[in-house]
Amino acid sequence: MARLPLYLNTRTFTSHLFFGPYIFFPLFAALVWLGGILALLGLWVKDGKPRYRGDEASVVFISDVGAVHQTLFICFSAVTSAFYITALFAERWLRHVDRLPTDLRVREKVFDWLAIVFCIIGSAGLILCSCFNAFDHSTIHWSMALVFIVGVALSAIFQTGELWSLHKDHPDRKSLLRNSVYKWIIVVVAVACAITFGATYAVCGGNAYAYNGHSASQCNTITSVAAAMEWTIAFILFFYFLTLVADLWPAGKSSERYMRRLARWQEKHGEGDDFTGRRAFGEYPDRWMDGAQLREEAMRRDMYARNTGASLDTGTGSVARASEHSQAPMMRQVV
Repeated sequence: MARLPLYLNTRTFTSHLFFGPYIFFPLFAALVWLGGILALLGLWVKDGKPRYRGDEASVVFISDVGAVHQTLFICFSAVTSAFYITALFAERWLRHVDRLPTDLRVREKVFDWLAIVFCIIGSAGLILCSCFNAFDHSTIHWSMALVFIVGVALSAIFQTGELWSLHKDHPDRKSLLRNSVYKWIIVVVAVACAITFGATYAVCGGNAYAYNGHSASQCNTITSVAAAMEWTIAFILFFYFLTLVADLWPAGKSSERYMRRLARWQEKHGEGDDFTGRRAFGEYPDRWMDGAQLREEAMRRDMYARNTGASLDTGTGSVARASEHSQAPMMRQVV
């Protein structure tokens, strides 16, 4: 058997570039987000790990570095939010048109739309958080940071719930169970980090000086832990975006253009003696079910009857007998 070219090998990004480009929405969101966070971290290290204000701990918050480099903070936050929202809308549309395992229950659609709503809320919180810096607009900044964290967390929870429910309706799709488990792990770890961040931040009010019975040294350590948790949550978000790539990956295999191209390639390379695309569907048996074969047979008989003027009375069996001797059987179009 000839080796599939890269543009037909659905295990490669090249194939998805032609037949399933939707994966690039969450992929770009992940890369832009990671690049932005690493850039802020690198700038802080390059500057000598400074404490931008006297009340800051040894480890500063992302918000503090973002306040100093606000243009960078706003740019990568806005771009990440745009790709993140687009990725969830793409996922909803692909399920609607049956390019991904479709929602069979009302609750799955409800979970999906709730995931989109909270995604938009969380993304809006991120953009506003970057626009109102932590130095000049502290209250608004941290309020929006809370909106961002809670919004994305709820969106992830509802999306994970949707995948878990879909797995029960599509037990043959192993990727649904695998992706939902990955999401649950990421969500649990992120929520634990968020709780730790909130608890440690509250102890000394995010400051490094003596506060509420704690010494300056103790507050410096505790607030540094809170800052470390904020950085950790940011990096966890990168891995969550990658799970969205995994969610959209199967769409490259269900493209009508892909199935037609694969069928033509298989015929050209001697992988069958027909143009019907049966070999193409053979690689993905879930796209070639008995029900589809029955519908095809009914359409073929109906077409033969209309072309020959034969009766559709199945009781006489005339159509069935005539179909057996047809010299021009109907060829199935790959869909």
